Amino acid sequence: MYVHHRALRRELVNEATGEIHGFLEEQKRRRSYALGGQFGQISFERVLEMLAYESGLTGDDIRAFFYCGIMTYRDGGATAGKTAEHLGITPQACRRILKKLSEHKMLLVADVVGRTIKYRASPHIISALSGEEQAIEAAAYHLPTLPGRPDTAKDKADVTKPVPRTRRAAGAHQRSASPEAEPADDVRRPRRTRRASGDDGSPVG
Repeated sequence: MYVHHRALRRELVNEATGEIHGFLEEQKRRRSYALGGQFGQISFERVLEMLAYESGLTGDDIRAFFYCGIMTYRDGGATAGKTAEHLGITPQACRRILKKLSEHKMLLVADVVGRTIKYRASPHIISALSGEEQAIEAAAYHLPTLPGRPDTAKDKADVTKPVPRTRRAAGAHQRSASPEAEPADDVRRPRRTRRASGDDGSPVG
């Protein structure tokens, strides 16, 4: 940050004698920080988990999430049509992406008009609110999860299938229990279960 100094000449009058005394007053002119629009904050830990290879999220998934995240604080959220137009992908693919993100509570249903759903980002991941406002809003919603990357060919085939059509109402992702009842490890990596083995290495059971 650059700080520029400028001297301003001022005068004082001695009322008893009428003498005029001049002095220099140093002023500091600070650099303008107009960096182009509104700012927000993100959870570094959750975004890093989303970017990890094991998250199961594609590049288009993450692009769609951040577009909806920005539009959350510009227009109350974004529909699949608007998101697809901005990202340059098909509306059908975009609807599947937003539905998947909504299933994992990374996106929330902000509004439903007919068959059109407007999505907004989870306040657990991205926000443009004050700290107090974000804390209150985050406490009202479930913690997000990650789909995880499939390990087998069958799992991969299952993941590529369209998400079944479901109807969600605005507020469907709100908590029914206090946030303390949920685990703190919100964006979780899928853990593989290990089978027990005997002394010779053969599986047990």
